[in-house]
Amino acid sequence: EPEPSVEWFKNGESLKSSEIISLKYKNREASLSIAEVYPEDEGEYVLTATNAVGKVDTRCKLTVLPMEKDEVEPTGSDGKSPKFVEHLKSQVVKDGDAVTLQCTIRGSTKFDVVWLHNEKEIKSSKDFQYVTEGDVYKLVIAEVFPEDSDTYTCEAFNDVGEAFSTCTLHVLVPGEPFKGPGFSIYPKSATAGEGQPAVFKCVTDKEALGVRWVKDGKTLEESARHQLSQDGRTHTLTLPQARSTDVGQYLAIAVDATGETTASFALNVVSEADML
Repeated sequence: EPEPSVEWFKNGESLKSSEIISLKYKNREASLSIAEVYPEDEGEYVLTATNAVGKVDTRCKLTVLPMEKDEVEPTGSDGKSPKFVEHLKSQVVKDGDAVTLQCTIRGSTKFDVVWLHNEKEIKSSKDFQYVTEGDVYKLVIAEVFPEDSDTYTCEAFNDVGEAFSTCTLHVLVPGEPFKGPGFSIYPKSATAGEGQPAVFKCVTDKEALGVRWVKDGKTLEESARHQLSQDGRTHTLTLPQARSTDVGQYLAIAVDATGETTASFALNVVSEADML
């Protein structure tokens, strides 16, 4: 039987080996390893095997449970996970521009910070510099190129827990038309208290055929838990009572005849006490 070629997918997107994900195939045994999982790793994973005879696949769903308090408080009862008090802002920039992404993070317990581009860790360098000024954390990009577009995430974590903020960077290329309706106001990452409402708004540059809201790869439908509304070019996603299961990565996808524009953002849900 011919040896197959194998490929992994997460929520329909092809996966490649990286510093975060290890993909191996040996002696007809395929494996995917994630060194340390976060809520944004949740989703449907599919393995396909293809050879001259045909193609088969197998799939599974990964759910990331929040850490229990008795597992994550070795520092004592006063240990707290970091919290974003000012989230990242999405930007539209020109090819060759210098760009700074910044957010404000606070925490009474020491924490570490890492930046990611399309879920892949960015190593601090002269081209992508990590800068910290008090509670303000920055990713300074010396010069952006079209391949630097898409999703950026700042993750802050310690032994107690983790938090994250996500935004979109669109790099405009001279002479190339912008596809999709575009956003004049992007939805912004948020931190909500458990049981409190979380509201996300976006405004398209021009009339869109529609805006689709997605969480961790799954399209959200109108329900009591997820309220979708539109007023002209303003589109809103409302979660009347945020829960820990709402934590994750979200997308707003605006569509018109020219294509689609995607905006990324995240939701953190914390206890009411941690909101103070």
